[in-house]
Amino acid sequence: MHLRSGQCENAYSVNGRPLTPAVDLAMKHPPDVLETALADRYTHLSPLGEGGMATVYRAHDVKHDRDVALKVLRPELGESLGRERFLREIRLAASLTHPHILPLHDSGETHGLLWFTMPLMGGETLRDRMAAGPMALDEAVRFAGEVADALDYAHRHDIVHRDIKPENILLHEGHAVVADFGIGKALVAASEHAMMHTQIGITVGTPAYMSPEQAAGDDVDGRSDLFALGCVLFEMLTGEVAFSGPTVQATIARRFVHTPPPAYTLRPEVPAALAQLIDRLLAKSVDERVSSGAQVAQTLRAPVLITTPTSAPATHTERSVVVLPFANVSPDADTEYFSDGLTDELITDLSRVKALRIISRTTAMQYKGSSQTLREIGAAVGVRWALTGSVRRAGSALRISAQLVDVQRDEPAWAEKYSGTLDDVFDVQERVSRAIVQALDVVLSPQENAQLAARPLQDVRAFELYLKAREALGGYDVARAAPLIARAVEIAGRVPVLRALEALSGIMQLRTGASRDPALIASIEREARALIAEAPDFAQGYALLGYLAYEIGDQVTAVQSLRRAFALDSADTDIRFFLGIAGQAGGHPDVRAGLAWHAIDPLSPLAHCLVAANTWWTGRFSDGTRYMEEAVRLAPAGPIFRWGLGNHYALLGRYDDAERQVAWLHDNAMHFPYTPTLQGLVLGALGRHEEALAVLDTIEMASLDHHHLFHLAESYAAAGADAKAVALTLRAVDMGFHGIADYCERYSPFYEPLRDRADFHEAMVRARALAARFRAAVAEATS
Repeated sequence: MHLRSGQCENAYSVNGRPLTPAVDLAMKHPPDVLETALADRYTHLSPLGEGGMATVYRAHDVKHDRDVALKVLRPELGESLGRERFLREIRLAASLTHPHILPLHDSGETHGLLWFTMPLMGGETLRDRMAAGPMALDEAVRFAGEVADALDYAHRHDIVHRDIKPENILLHEGHAVVADFGIGKALVAASEHAMMHTQIGITVGTPAYMSPEQAAGDDVDGRSDLFALGCVLFEMLTGEVAFSGPTVQATIARRFVHTPPPAYTLRPEVPAALAQLIDRLLAKSVDERVSSGAQVAQTLRAPVLITTPTSAPATHTERSVVVLPFANVSPDADTEYFSDGLTDELITDLSRVKALRIISRTTAMQYKGSSQTLREIGAAVGVRWALTGSVRRAGSALRISAQLVDVQRDEPAWAEKYSGTLDDVFDVQERVSRAIVQALDVVLSPQENAQLAARPLQDVRAFELYLKAREALGGYDVARAAPLIARAVEIAGRVPVLRALEALSGIMQLRTGASRDPALIASIEREARALIAEAPDFAQGYALLGYLAYEIGDQVTAVQSLRRAFALDSADTDIRFFLGIAGQAGGHPDVRAGLAWHAIDPLSPLAHCLVAANTWWTGRFSDGTRYMEEAVRLAPAGPIFRWGLGNHYALLGRYDDAERQVAWLHDNAMHFPYTPTLQGLVLGALGRHEEALAVLDTIEMASLDHHHLFHLAESYAAAGADAKAVALTLRAVDMGFHGIADYCERYSPFYEPLRDRADFHEAMVRARALAARFRAAVAEATS
């Protein structure tokens, strides 16, 4: 914890009177006295800071050989509390594990003193950063989003902070970390116990940031913390305190009678959507506020917050639409794939109309089951219109309702209900798409008109199997997808969309390391080239050729083919992702393209993952942390994202966090080849080389692609198997993973022991030569 003398504010009071630092704890309980009492645990105490509640000392944790911040409650405060209740609540708070929450290490009572310890962190507080005036928009939004993430996590664990303020937000490695989580709850809980015996109560909070209900002494929930976050965000952006007065009483009273002006009236470049979010956070009525930290974080990460002019309310493209996931109201919950599939097909249809701006599927699907209002969603993704609906299916009977809503006015512009059978689904899909086009006064070109009428599958039974198979492949479940595709082919024949899906299942086998069969590779290439010849406007032919080229190490062909595919279907997230990782493998990561994708598709876990991975190859690990963490938050069941986050933590030396991702992969994805690779990396980095090698030597390498092999090589390097690490690195380079020289020679902590070896140097020379050849070939193809 980073504290300086005088930095702690009077955030606590007894029976309504502030606890002023009248008693100098550093004198009453000098460090040598405390050190004697705690000698078996902590030594070398020196005061760091003092406030109304406690004194904070720098101390050395003997057991773990580390420096910590030791916080000791004022004796008179400790005497008034229910000590056992306080320590019990502190232990609950210590269970919080989140990257933006400062953890509690230890707590106890010694010679009548209540104390607890936290990490001793460098850097500065948010208050320090704000001393120079209003902060940069992107920085303020990012810090607020990280605090919102921390609040959401704690609130879901029934812990309310009660004292969110700039002093309790630490800035560490460019990210916000919330301190003193759970302390307020512990004080209140202990105080409630104490009042039963002593009539002494504690009021927790800082006047300038207290919610109305907290100031009134009422019960509070997480929305009270969100009010305080609104105050902090307002101050970060404008340099003004939202609620202030000449005295503590006047400051508290201010929130009941005063409404701060919209932030953009004090700072014109503040987006109106951001100002509106602050207004909702500062609502006097609890029920009018944003209800969760997750909703705040989601809104803060929308691109409209950074790109929208703010001298007036945010303007939206008149023909911008988000197709929200259709609700499955069928008696059988297992038909969820059908409502999701219909949503996806409508997005695909409308994306082909050039006059419309359609939010991507990955972003739209993040709102599945969301409790946010359509106005909130519209503001978050920057659209004027939302298409919502529901699907009820009972056997072959089908009932679909849909409506197009103006999210600014919260008024429906069109609504319709359709009843029929499953055989009518294609007709309903087309009618809905055309109704949207008509409602928005769009004139279709002949090609667009034909595309809306076209159906890649004419048989509804085959369409249903196609939806199930696509869902299975989305989870890398090739075994479940294969028979579904085969049955669909029996019904509909070898139409392009099913042929592409079948070939994609083969790509998945290569991607997951299940096979490197030359016959499989040859069959995928034949199918891709046949699709290109027979259906040149069908993006999946070029995409398959690009995916295959990446897997077999031909990165030039991969980039060229994926660019052709992207030109035909820019909404396909897999095409974007593979285009990004092909550039990384070849030796030219396109950082701008990754950030641009993230900006237009802010809720895509693949976009976040790509941006984070780009930071590996450019040596800016800490810049990618929030992106990789967000990828996992958006897709918590995705093994590739869990591996990516674990690998990222390992690069940062955060091995405890990396081990948690290893544990998740062990429990949920033991078949995934990256699971033992990551486990070996972490064990090796911790110096447990024999255990690491025992894990790594179980991996069957014959079917691994260049990406797998490279990360396996790095794990062997961490485990001290230098010769094997170099050999595998060179093998990965020769298989197509060229863009590693800077990473291995400069950035990776695990390759450091290899850097004096002649064979390592030779491998890097080869990698640089192949990367230069790749860049030249791609540049020539582009010119």
